[in-house]
Amino acid sequence: MAWRWLAIWCAGLMTVACGSTGLAWAEDYPAFDKVIEGYKKIEPTNDETQSLYTLYIKENEGELLIELPKNYATKNYFIGLTVASGQLYAGLQAGDFYVQWREYNKRLALIAPNTQIRSGGDKESKDSVDRLFTGRVLLDLPILTVSPRGGPVIDGDQMLVANASVFFGSDGRSSNARLAKIIKSKVFPQNIELAFELPNSRGNLQTLYYSISEIPQNTGYTPRVADQRIGYFTTSYSDFGKYKKDEVDIHFINRWHLQKRDPSLQISPPVEPIKFYIEHTTPVRYRRWVKQGVLFWNEAFEKIGISDAIEVVYQDKSTKENMEKDPEDVRYNFVRWLNNNEGTAIGPSRVHPETGQILDADIILTDGWIRHYNENFADYMPLLAMEGMGPETLAWLGEHPNWDPRVRFSEPSQRQKVLTQLRTRQAERASGLDATDWSTKLMGDHPLDGLVGRTSQVNGLCLAATGRKLDTSIMRMLIALGPDALLADTDEKEKETERKEGDEQGDAQAKTGKTEDASAEDKKGDEKPSEKKPDAKEPEESMLDGMPESFIGPLIADLVAHEVGHTLGLRHNFKASSIYSLKQINSAEVKDRKAMAGSVMDYLPINLRIKEGDEQGNFTMINLGPYDFWAIEYGYTFEKDLSKILSRVSEPELQFATDEDTTGPDPLARRYDFSAEPLKYAQEQARLIERFRKKLMTDYVQDGDSWTKARDGFELTLNLQMKNTSMMANWVGSSYINRDKKGDPKERLPIEVVAADRQREALKFVLESTFRDEAYALSPELLARLTKDFMSGFGGGDPAWPVHDRILAMQASALTMLMNATTLRRVYDNESRIPSDQDAFALPELLGSISSEIWSELDSDLSKQFSSRNPMISSLRRNLQREHLDRLIDLTMPSNGASAAYKAISNLCVMELHGLKKSIDQDLEAGDKSLDPYTKAHLFEASQRIGKALDADYIYNQPAPNSFGIPFLLFGEGAEAKPSGSNP
Repeated sequence: MAWRWLAIWCAGLMTVACGSTGLAWAEDYPAFDKVIEGYKKIEPTNDETQSLYTLYIKENEGELLIELPKNYATKNYFIGLTVASGQLYAGLQAGDFYVQWREYNKRLALIAPNTQIRSGGDKESKDSVDRLFTGRVLLDLPILTVSPRGGPVIDGDQMLVANASVFFGSDGRSSNARLAKIIKSKVFPQNIELAFELPNSRGNLQTLYYSISEIPQNTGYTPRVADQRIGYFTTSYSDFGKYKKDEVDIHFINRWHLQKRDPSLQISPPVEPIKFYIEHTTPVRYRRWVKQGVLFWNEAFEKIGISDAIEVVYQDKSTKENMEKDPEDVRYNFVRWLNNNEGTAIGPSRVHPETGQILDADIILTDGWIRHYNENFADYMPLLAMEGMGPETLAWLGEHPNWDPRVRFSEPSQRQKVLTQLRTRQAERASGLDATDWSTKLMGDHPLDGLVGRTSQVNGLCLAATGRKLDTSIMRMLIALGPDALLADTDEKEKETERKEGDEQGDAQAKTGKTEDASAEDKKGDEKPSEKKPDAKEPEESMLDGMPESFIGPLIADLVAHEVGHTLGLRHNFKASSIYSLKQINSAEVKDRKAMAGSVMDYLPINLRIKEGDEQGNFTMINLGPYDFWAIEYGYTFEKDLSKILSRVSEPELQFATDEDTTGPDPLARRYDFSAEPLKYAQEQARLIERFRKKLMTDYVQDGDSWTKARDGFELTLNLQMKNTSMMANWVGSSYINRDKKGDPKERLPIEVVAADRQREALKFVLESTFRDEAYALSPELLARLTKDFMSGFGGGDPAWPVHDRILAMQASALTMLMNATTLRRVYDNESRIPSDQDAFALPELLGSISSEIWSELDSDLSKQFSSRNPMISSLRRNLQREHLDRLIDLTMPSNGASAAYKAISNLCVMELHGLKKSIDQDLEAGDKSLDPYTKAHLFEASQRIGKALDADYIYNQPAPNSFGIPFLLFGEGAEAKPSGSNP
């Protein structure tokens, strides 16, 4: 549009009557009428006469002029961003900006004011802060003219299209901005709505949506200070006018401005309810469950005196109801449904950066978690194996890529690519660069999105729906296995007996030619009409997309309630699953009466168990948990004294831990775990896995099915197995973390080491369920059927399932969980937290237990004759032993000296190596005649490696080109070893 303005300037400047504007500088600009010539003014809708900004457009040319109000410089504005179409997650909030306009010599600068450093002190400190911590210029534009109303006019498409990358980052870059088209332009008294269609950098058409609104300064809202005992997103800043440590850093909770309409009433409707619109794209069959999940929260608000705090309204295309409302408009809160085959749900919000008041919220739900029949093994397994690993462990894996589950589970063809990506991240950390660009405005691409790098936290990434993909896959497998799939072994035998008796009876009836039903009909015929009994058929279970509605419906409601919780300001609570035992959850006391966990803000797996006469509890949450009521009470109560509410922190049902706690030592701060007895839960899941595998070839794969279904089903059981392994490995070296403050009831210690026996039980489960051959139920018959989907083209992996790679990836990942630097340090540190006269789980026991389990064949009876077809040590176990040996040698290296526990760990590993070599050498000598060639060669090589590792002088070299920064050992003649004590 620049050529047009040049022509106007060249034609000469026209004088604008100053009397109507009151601005002397208006006469320096071209005439207003000349500038807007050919443009159409956008009029307000709904009989409104005022608009926030005045818009003038040329639809065919995609040109836009924006007239600001005369008093623009005194106002603060909010720009809400959404990529509305053309992307996989179109509709997800893409960030926001809090801005002001400022005039600089006939140009207007859009400035994001500093909100992170403030002063609430004396005038001198305020002056200093204002001078030191200034706003950030986002862009600037020339003032084209001044309207008769006194407001400056700017080039809107230059601001919002040419500079779209300022707002949307890389998603705002266009391959051809000349094709930009204005597809929506609406004006209202408090906001304007603008949408542009243009090709992105790849040429795909997309819609960039801007919702620009005024933020009123005085709404009567009072910020509420956050507290560590209850989990809210926060709006934080530093007050440099204060000098006491606990007064400098200020944290307000994020919450809505909810007020009673009639404060004199014990329970009153709100002045303005929180209203959610369910988008018209939501499937009709699921709408009532979506609505139910939103309205879960009303019970919590009613307990603090607000009735119907949240309302739900449907948007319906067939009836045109509410179709005039745009989900991207900051005035409306929407629950949006995306048919993108992804398993995601996110509930972000937009927040006033000075007070923490929530202004707008939109939830997106995707359909993939309902549709998925099986999660890609290579994608999902690393997520399960990496669960709970924090920065320290990730740095360790960067230096030891062969320990990394992301490498071990990758397809051979993709392994080098994965290694390169990990090496790049490690190089960025080593150079002092932050590997994550926190300035990105788009959500959903990093676990900490929305939590760091912002004044106001929001829910930028939520993985609640990710676990649901596994849940629905399990349910689909159960449906395929038939109604008896969950029967206990004794019940199953009884059912089998009944089936056999039925078959025998059928044979007898075939001989007589008369069936029992026919005989019954004869009897019925003899009855008088009044004696005939009506048929008592049970109503058939309603099915939605191949699953019982009684299963999928509550899952949707629970997921929606979780995301609505985020939009109310609540953070995740990953300790909520631990308040009830399995027996309580599956009892008449809890089923259909109470929520089975402390909060809907946890990531819960479905409650599924093999029936043994006990009650089968609810599959998922059916209401809010006690923590949710407590959190809403703290955040929204009208009581002035909050200390009484906070003093309940030690109540067992109010346990709380959030995202950053999941990488800490607390084993209950865990995603996807279940109950106060995770070990019992894992054992029940192991029985379920065993049941699935028994029925895989006979019941799950049916006539006409591709055998790839067996592969999918088996890999699904491996997913469950890895989830159990990761969950229980998390208990080794663990400590409970409590958020109590001094003086709180019960005065729980901040750190409480988990009982030694509980750690031993967890370790025993991991060792037996991961390292033993029988844990995988492999057989030649099964392996011959684990093939790929031939309709997947070049994808789907090798047609012959890579048994050794897959099982070793499972076992290597378990070793990483147990032997990484963080776990070993925690075990070592915990020894100091326990008095010496009390039992403690110590490093020698951990390392010794692992070695004993992995090398148990060294205790075999060597009088027995072994062969290549029946080796003493199986191929899977040989791989595992070799992997374990690598880990022990790695842990003796100087590169592991970052932790103060390094030397103790290294010395113990050297001792383990000595012990292993002694046992291996004894077996080689005693079994010289009886050992099979595989075992003999394996043990000989292991002995040789241990000997070299123990005897050779190691060289701490500069990293080789392909070593990924790992110091390494050189053995044998190729190593130029230096004598001990020599100078470098």
